[in-house]
Amino acid sequence: QKAIGAKKVLVNDQVKKSSHCIKEQDRIFYFNPPSQEPEVNKDIRVVWESKGVICVYKPSNLPMHEGGAYRQNTFCQVLKDTVGKQWSAVHRLDRETSGLVLCADSSEVRNQLSASLRQRSMEKTYLAIAVGTPSEKSWIVDQPIGPKPSSMVRFQQGVTPSGLPSYTSFKVLESIQGFSLLQVKPKTGRTHQIRVHAAWSGLPLVGDKKYQPDESLYLEYLDHGFTERVKQVCLYPRLCLHAHRLSFVHPVSEDWCHIDYPLPPDMTKIWEELKSSN
Repeated sequence: QKAIGAKKVLVNDQVKKSSHCIKEQDRIFYFNPPSQEPEVNKDIRVVWESKGVICVYKPSNLPMHEGGAYRQNTFCQVLKDTVGKQWSAVHRLDRETSGLVLCADSSEVRNQLSASLRQRSMEKTYLAIAVGTPSEKSWIVDQPIGPKPSSMVRFQQGVTPSGLPSYTSFKVLESIQGFSLLQVKPKTGRTHQIRVHAAWSGLPLVGDKKYQPDESLYLEYLDHGFTERVKQVCLYPRLCLHAHRLSFVHPVSEDWCHIDYPLPPDMTKIWEELKSSN
């Protein structure tokens, strides 16, 4: 709309208002200079394959889909370039989250796997490093999640009575002074569910800039990057969340499949550094 208002968009060589209705055979001209996309980690790898289904490891700092500043530097594009154009992801992970992504080579198989996600028959297990040491070894959060009212951050999610039903189970695998390695199993698939429920439990994830009690921290990160104040709270620039395990029924063979991928080296290093500092 800014470009149209600045008369940088032409319809049939003429300047038009943004309310102008486009017709078939109209020719639209606009200047779209190339831009430098942010650097990403393109080191994806196929870790499992069976009858039209593959499981691919996605590293941290790789967005799933095109959006914002990212066009070609996405998981979906790297998947097509390196594995094959027929492959598409069945579900998604956040840009900073690492781990397993299920992909299929046909719409039929993808639809069947998507149905198992909606029906909650597919089981997902994550590993996370959180700030804090809970009093319980395991617990369940069933608080509804939706857009956070009166948030300073656009698209911020939070626990809210008007939200959608959400269910996450947490288990402490290892705990040291001030930090915990958690096994997390989300039963629903709300946006940022694990991060929201972890923060609601008083255990924000290490490296999570967005879901800290002080919202101004995330705004500072957006404007100025990983500043000293952001570092003091988040500790590391990498969000410490990893999709560790997938369990599902194969839509072709009907076998029950279990795929694991261990904690990646960058998260392992963070956990070891936190342990050595105690």
